[in-house]
Amino acid sequence: MLAHVYFDWEGSQDELVEYAKKLESACKKTKTKFMGVWSPHQETWHYVAMIEANTMDEALQSFREAGGKIKKMPRGMLKYYFRTYP
Repeated sequence: MLAHVYFDWEGSQDELVEYAKKLESACKKTKTKFMGVWSPHQETWHYVAMIEANTMDEALQSFREAGGKIKKMPRGMLKYYFRTYP
């Protein structure tokens, strides 16, 4: 399954990179796969962070380990996508 966290960011680019590194490190600890932080063009959000995990709990633990929703992230939304084919 894929977990996407869509979020807005009010910090600097350096602070965003720092947060992404924390999330990447958290994924290594929780044995999930960090797929990066992306900028979605068709969404109203500034960014989306993507994680591949076996369960929703694993993905959520990765985000918690990275600090969860921090002050520089005024709003966010977590979506889960489950493979339906193949």
